[in-house]
Amino acid sequence: MSDENNFGMDLAFLQKHSDPIVLTDGNGSKLACVAAWQGRIMTSTSNGDDGDSYGYINYDAVTSKKIDPVINLYGGEDRIWISPEGGQFSVFFDPGAEMDFANWRTPPCIDTEPFEVVGQDERSVDFRKRTSLTNWSGFTYELQMDRKVVLLTADEVRESIGLPLDGIQFVGHESQNGFMNVGDSVWARDTGLPAGWVICMNKPSPDATIVVPFKPGAHDELGPIVESNYFGALDEKRLKVDQAAGLIYFLGDGDLRSKLGVSPQRTTGRMGSWDAQRAIFSVVDFSLPPAPNGYTNNLWEIQEDPFCGDALNSYNDGPNDSGEKFGGFFELETMGPALALHPGESGTHVHRTMRFQGDRDALNQLAQHVFGVGLDQIESQVGL
Repeated sequence: MSDENNFGMDLAFLQKHSDPIVLTDGNGSKLACVAAWQGRIMTSTSNGDDGDSYGYINYDAVTSKKIDPVINLYGGEDRIWISPEGGQFSVFFDPGAEMDFANWRTPPCIDTEPFEVVGQDERSVDFRKRTSLTNWSGFTYELQMDRKVVLLTADEVRESIGLPLDGIQFVGHESQNGFMNVGDSVWARDTGLPAGWVICMNKPSPDATIVVPFKPGAHDELGPIVESNYFGALDEKRLKVDQAAGLIYFLGDGDLRSKLGVSPQRTTGRMGSWDAQRAIFSVVDFSLPPAPNGYTNNLWEIQEDPFCGDALNSYNDGPNDSGEKFGGFFELETMGPALALHPGESGTHVHRTMRFQGDRDALNQLAQHVFGVGLDQIESQVGL
């Protein structure tokens, strides 16, 4: 247990500033989510109120009570997002606006507007939001988001990982994020297609290491292993590719604005992180359904191919163009495919987060099982 806020302290903080919904399995696993903040899972724990609080919470943003017209990063270890962020079909820039940081802003429906609670039991809660979104090219989506948050049972986590997990405390949760066309117009490639996007925000540390498996294969068949030059080239202290192990390593220290992306051709549907300072091992799994229309491209430019985007991203926060940080964190991000939907049709993106703590030998066995390498190997890859 670190000297940071435990789950009970974070829950008390959230109760002071919002109306959190708590899900529990009665055996120590808990999560807290907030309908007013788009049903995002703010944090979770594997050991009750006295256990470590795993999610990143931006305490300053929550307490300020000010609404930022650009983005309000309250935090959250599972928050819903919508792609594309950039390009001619972006929903983060006003129609025709120059795609630079001065014009970028987050759609209110995934930033400041509340979701409605439409169902709840001890281990799950259902949220809903209807909205309209106009993309950079001027096409308007009439959209309904149906989001279900589920606290996983211990058996569901064990089955997902494939180990008995002896000597390890753990918690798992899942969000099922549905996007329905509730308008009269078809969502088509020539006017733009939206896509689901889920972001897991994490507390940074000087040696937090993101681990991303990738499928091996020739560049001319599968494309590049990783895209990383979003905000400038990265050296091997921050990004390393181990082709023999089939792993990408990325530093999550919250001190340099940087990002990586992995294509749907390369991703295995899994990523994770090891925070050696807090001794927290994390695994994120996500759905990879057929994608006949590809994945949306989030680059901030007019794109030759708007549907050749990533299925997986990891972002490390740092000073932006204005010299300020959003808060300091790193993210494990997953995408759903581009949604070409007729009125009344829907698509769902599923994102699963699992956190593990306990005996180092047991965690080392877990790391070897999940990623094929031990903790010592992970710790030696990147860092300043």
